[in-house]
This record gives sequence, C-alpha cells and structure tokens, in this order.
Amino acid sequence: MEIKKLKPRLYQEKIFHTATKKNTLVIIPTGLGKTLIALMLAIHRLKKYPNSKVLFLAPTKPLCKQHYSTFSNNLDSEKILTTLTGAIAPDERRRIWNDSDIIFATPQTIANDLINGRIELEKISLIIFDEAHRAVGDYDYVFLAKNYVKNENAKILALTASPGSDKEYINKIRKNLYINAVEIRHENSPDVSPYVEKRDIKKVFIDFPENLKELKELFEISLRKRLSILKNEGIIETIDLQKIRKSELLRKQSKTAGEARQNGDFALMKYVSEIAACIKILHCLELLQTQGIKTLSKFFEKLKGQYYKVKATKGLLNDSDFKEAMKRTFELGSMGIEHPKFEKLPELIEPESKTIVFTNYRNTVKNIMNNLKKYPEIHPIKFIGQKKGMSQKEQIKTLEKFKKEKYNVLVSSSIGEEGLDIPEVKKVIFFEPIPSALRTIQRRGRTARRSPGEVILLITKGTIDEKYYWVSFHKERKMNNALKEIKKDTNNPQRRLVEFEK
Repeated sequence: MEIKKLKPRLYQEKIFHTATKKNTLVIIPTGLGKTLIALMLAIHRLKKYPNSKVLFLAPTKPLCKQHYSTFSNNLDSEKILTTLTGAIAPDERRRIWNDSDIIFATPQTIANDLINGRIELEKISLIIFDEAHRAVGDYDYVFLAKNYVKNENAKILALTASPGSDKEYINKIRKNLYINAVEIRHENSPDVSPYVEKRDIKKVFIDFPENLKELKELFEISLRKRLSILKNEGIIETIDLQKIRKSELLRKQSKTAGEARQNGDFALMKYVSEIAACIKILHCLELLQTQGIKTLSKFFEKLKGQYYKVKATKGLLNDSDFKEAMKRTFELGSMGIEHPKFEKLPELIEPESKTIVFTNYRNTVKNIMNNLKKYPEIHPIKFIGQKKGMSQKEQIKTLEKFKKEKYNVLVSSSIGEEGLDIPEVKKVIFFEPIPSALRTIQRRGRTARRSPGEVILLITKGTIDEKYYWVSFHKERKMNNALKEIKKDTNNPQRRLVEFEK
C-alpha cells in the first residue's frame, strides 16, 4: 500500500511526521496538498492497524467525491474506498460501512448512523476532519470527535486553510477536536514558498450612481426615524449609521424580547418590532449598494407577502420614505437600470480561460447568469447550494461540466468557497467583498492552484463594499497574529494548554 503518483514535498513529510505522533491541526494555504498529507497518514494507520478503517469527513458531497478521487488516483492498494451519503438507504449504508476500508462521508450522515446504531467507531484508526474550522457549536464534527476519542487507538487529523480570526476561536477548534499539535504554514514559509503560484490581487472601483444614492438616502431617513425612537427609550446608544451593526441590533432584539416576556411588559414588543424593521432596512441598504436593483426588488416582493403576517414589515410598508424608495426601485427596474457592477463584470472575463464569479446572494447568481448570457463568447453555468437550489448530485454534475465542457464561467454562491479543486481556474472575481477573513481566503484559494492566477474585487465607492473590504483585511491580519501566538504555545511545553493533551 503506497502512493503511486505524487511525490510528497518536504513540508508535507514534516507535517506527516508530526501527525503520526499526535492529533494534529494542519493550517496551510489552499492548493498546497493537505489531502496528500491525509493520504500519507491514512496509509500509515492502515499499515499499523491492518484490520482498521479510515474515515474522511468533509462538509459536502462534492468535497467528499473530490477527496475520494484524489485517494483513488494516488493510492496503490486493494483497499476498498467508498463514499457514504444520506442519499443511500440506511441498511445499504450499514453494509457499505462494514465492507469498506476508507470511507468518505459528510458528518451529518455519520452522526445520524452512529446515533441510530447502524455503525460503530471502534475500528476507525484515523478520522480526517476537512474544513476543520467548522468544528464549533453544534456542528457534527464536535459530536463525532467526542465519541471517537474514547477509542484506545484514536487518531485525528484536522485540515483547514483559514481557521478563524482570533486565538479564542482557534483554540475552541483545538479543544473540540482534541488537538495537541498544530502545524502552520503560510505562503511565505521557507519550505512552502517555492511551491506557491503567483496570485495577483486587483481592486476594481465602481462609481455609485446618483439614482441609487437617492434610494440610499430614503432608506437612511426611514432607518434614522426608528433608531431615534430606540435611542430615546435607552435601547440603543447611538443613531450614527456608521456605528450601527446588524449583529448588535439582533442582540438588542433578543434581549428586549426576553425582558418583555420575563416582566410581562408586552408594551416592549413594539420596540422589538422597531428593531426588526431596522434590520430589514439595513438589509435593503446592503442589497442596494452591493447587489443591485433586481435583487433588491426580489426582497421587496418577499416583504409584500409578509404584510399581514409580520408587524415590522407592515410598519415599514406604510412608512412614506420606505414606500418611496420601494416605488423608485421598481421604476428603475422597469427602465432596465441596474447596478454598474453588471456592466463592468463582462469586461473582466477572459473567454479563453476559466473564471469563478462569487456572490453572496442566490438572486444575484441568477441576475449575473442572465447578464453574462448576452455575450456570445461567455458561457456561464451556475453553482448554488441545496436549499431551494441544487441537489448535491446536481452540484457534482455542474462541476464536471465546468471542468470538461465549453463553460468558461462558474457563477457561484458561497457553496463554492470551500475546498473545491479546479486547477484550470485562472481568475476569481468577488462580485462583492465579504466581512469574513475565512471566506475571503477560501474564495481567493480557488485560483493559482497549479499555475498563476488573478483575484479581482468589485468595490463600489463610498458604500458598504469598502467597509466590508477593510473588515476582512483587518480580520485576516488578526488571524495571522493569532496563529503566530498559537505556534509559540505549541512550541513551548511550559505554555501548552493542558486540556488539549490527549
């Protein structure tokens, strides 16, 4: 049982050596062979424990299939490799589990089968947790690791390119996955840099049109009215729109609703409704500034359907400024006016090479698709998540079509950010910046995997786009500083956290 094609690099050998001894969290940039390290360790464990199994967990079926293909193509062995998903009948899953040596599966499927007694983890000599940054809260990685480490010969390998923005979050991952060694590499690490392909990052600034600015002002007037009411009641501290955060409003909403129930003071519920209205207006502002008229109009249609059901929505739709903004939005839409990003986007696409366009919203995926189809040389295909979208089977077919057929642009929601390995992608375009270091790193990592690539960010001047760009920038810097501290911790036994020891 050997690797038959790939030759491990020195840094992969070093990381593998650590992983043979300790439960290891591997943090290295995308495209630098985390899966090969997993393959090396799987071979090692199956040789050490010949009657055991290896379990490779990944968040989605497309990722499971990708890892299965990497192992199949590079493992010289008669071991039985299979993918296991919820689409397979329970009794058949039990049979596959028993008959297989290396299993690739989503954590939800394995957790469900474990809870229902269809499988046991006793024979597993290694679990690989891909996209390990998910191992927090009630995600199934946490449940599975807790049940698995009870085994005498348990071994864990956790893989991620972007573990989170702060030390506390990263340590939570370490604790939840019972990690006692961390291997960190970045693009400038001496043993990694020779293998890093050049990735140019370019910011393309878009002017925010006057007609959209007018809509923005109407939304802000409507928002300030409600914020003033909340400030006068002492529920919030400021009405400065630069300091208002959706996350803080959600926290205030939950707190106020709790006080209303606890004290029987249901007069407070009107302020809960006002906060809900503020959150909806902030969402409108984000859609207007980052996505455009059609996506915003779609949200208005949703609000109309809530008129008689949601008090906050009814109040908004009766607000004169909000009504005027909505009216003008529909008028602009009927005139064919859209966010200038849609006009700029086709100019950035080179038809002779493959491009991924990322956007946050499914409606924007549809709008981008319709816009790009107007250009004969551009052949787009969409890639979206399962919720009211694509089944995992359809997702896999879509990726195969993008790799092998005439399609030269993959228009993707967030589903495409994690782990997908499509070496032919030369360019990644952010339709909007996102306020997440983790997701920004994941998006960037879809290009420059085997050859040089380019990342382009569309940023609308003077809007939330600029704010989100800098939020992500500073979070990534914070993450890098946290990783430096964690590396010091793991290299210094005096400072090592006892609870992470196996």
